[in-house]
Amino acid sequence: LDYTIELETLPEIKVKPLNTIKATEYNVEIEKNIVDKRISEIAKSQQNFDDKKENEKSEKGDMIIFDYKGKIDGKDFEGNEGKNVQLILGRDLFIKGFDDQLLGIKRNANKIVTVNLPPNFPKKELVNKKTNFDCKIINIKKPIDTKINDDFAKKMGAKNLLDLKSLVKNQISKEYKRSLDSITKKYILEQLEKSHSLDIPPNLLEQETKVISQGQKKEDVEKN
Repeated sequence: LDYTIELETLPEIKVKPLNTIKATEYNVEIEKNIVDKRISEIAKSQQNFDDKKENEKSEKGDMIIFDYKGKIDGKDFEGNEGKNVQLILGRDLFIKGFDDQLLGIKRNANKIVTVNLPPNFPKKELVNKKTNFDCKIINIKKPIDTKINDDFAKKMGAKNLLDLKSLVKNQISKEYKRSLDSITKKYILEQLEKSHSLDIPPNLLEQETKVISQGQKKEDVEKN
């Protein structure tokens, strides 16, 4: 029996002297206004609300707390009730068009909101069905600015405002440093690539291509 075996071997890598490789290490200094801006953004994301007066009407940005009961052609359906639902007007996150119909109302009012059920409604047979929601307004709250002080800092897990600024400054510094380090790494790899010539086995390339293209459609893999 005569037979021939073909096999691929990994290339031998002869590492060349690294003293010609150049790299830049960055030191990042974060200015005060950048820290203040980030803390201001955090404060905005921690939005607080305060009760509106009974005679005040709802506006965009207000939080409405309400109970509702929906009916289609006068009949109840599964999932048609909600209690103490919180909705911030203007974001349109509940059912499209629902928010706008709750503008200009007062606490303890009743309002019939008419909308079509959304495409993601659990009961598919009810999708796009015209629905009347009888809403009882329990409370209306207006947004209030979060005060940036020691109390706010403590809620964020810091000792005080000075400590929070220090923590945020370090966080921003690390973010910039990671980005700059990745640039440095890329530059080093490019220099290494230029200084070394390797014959890559075709089988290794094929394996790597399969890993990269995992989950893609067959036609997309062939196209790319």
